[in-house]
Amino acid sequence: MRPLSGLCAKRLLAAAALLAALGCTSGGGGSSGTAGSGGTGTQGQAGANAGSSGGTSSAGTGGTEATAGRGGSQAGTAGTTGSGGVAGTTAGAGAGTSGSAGAGGTGGTGGGTAGRGGTVGTGGVSGASGRGGASGGAGTAAGGSSGAGGAVASPVTPTMPGAGRYRFAFGDVVLEIDAMTGARVGTLTLAGANIIVPASLAARVDGGMDNTTWGSVFWTSPRSAWPPPMWPPPVAIDNAPYTTGGISGNHVVLTGPTETTLGVNMKKDVSADATSGWIKLAYTINATKSLKAGPWEISRVPRGGIVFFPYTGTVTNQVPLTITQSGGILWFNDNSNVQSPNGDKLFADGMGWTAYVAGGNLFLKRFADQPGTAFPTGEGEVDVYPGNGFLEFEVEGPYTQLAASGNLPWSVEWKVVKVPSSVTVAVGSTTLLDFAKQQVAQ
Repeated sequence: MRPLSGLCAKRLLAAAALLAALGCTSGGGGSSGTAGSGGTGTQGQAGANAGSSGGTSSAGTGGTEATAGRGGSQAGTAGTTGSGGVAGTTAGAGAGTSGSAGAGGTGGTGGGTAGRGGTVGTGGVSGASGRGGASGGAGTAAGGSSGAGGAVASPVTPTMPGAGRYRFAFGDVVLEIDAMTGARVGTLTLAGANIIVPASLAARVDGGMDNTTWGSVFWTSPRSAWPPPMWPPPVAIDNAPYTTGGISGNHVVLTGPTETTLGVNMKKDVSADATSGWIKLAYTINATKSLKAGPWEISRVPRGGIVFFPYTGTVTNQVPLTITQSGGILWFNDNSNVQSPNGDKLFADGMGWTAYVAGGNLFLKRFADQPGTAFPTGEGEVDVYPGNGFLEFEVEGPYTQLAASGNLPWSVEWKVVKVPSSVTVAVGSTTLLDFAKQQVAQ
């Protein structure tokens, strides 16, 4: 081999030094943030070149976990042409503009451990960015379609399929509100299966004696405060037309007439989110005179299923119901032949959610937990009443003193989902309980 001249040797040494400088900074090309491996910061211009390349440089072993940006003053603008994602602003900012973990990608195609961008996103409502894209390295601050801050909300726009009827439809779920009958939820189906008892079954269920025992309603608690004879419920709050309001953006907001003896009227605000599957029913008791009352939601469901919910251990079983208490969960396996002899019911101090499963479908209710002392005598946070052909699946809110012209807001969220075949539907089933908990947490 022919020996190198002195000039050639110097040129090769200079080129090697330049390549080494580029290798030290290319690992941070994905973004700035906290983990650029750009070396010690002596190669400023090399860091800039690596950043603009979108993290495709093959070098990057020149440093480990050096502070991002030390590879050059331009490292902060890296990632504007990379493929890390569409959300966020620049990788140099170290954060996406939405999602709770906006990151420029978990790793570029460059070497080293660089390309992490920021460690925390500044958004969190839409959650459209955050976890880093597959291309990583030089993303525009956050790749991926879903941030760690949560999925993007998809509000459902209600429609009016008929006079006095309001509908939310998403996926396999259909919910309809009957404004002309107390603005109650008159239809709730999952893939066509009834989750609550519809109006068409009311006469058959109660033999025509009380054709209002269908759907889901909202009353004041306790029943002992209603005008005599205390049954049926006051017309103004139970089944009178709710004519004030209608569709308001993605909500249906309706207010009923005043029940003059009690001194209240009821407002209902319903909305739904297709992404999470949760339906929110925001209720308000408006007082026209001073009174003490609590909010009370009653949903009539088909019989033959299982009610289960976490509870504090305080249970009053006033009807001949077979209940199982195990591991902080109360289970009731419904027998459609059992009915309450005099209107009594099971009630307990719940802990934030309750569930009913029947026909392979799970109906969940989620609410703000209240202490057991927040309810009037003979009432509880979670109630179960076995009726003639229907089961009342109930939740109550705090018993509160209201001044004249005062109001009491309270809300419950619903979700209906199909139970997977891998889940065992039975009293005490750990797979059923785990599935319900997973749904509640979403």
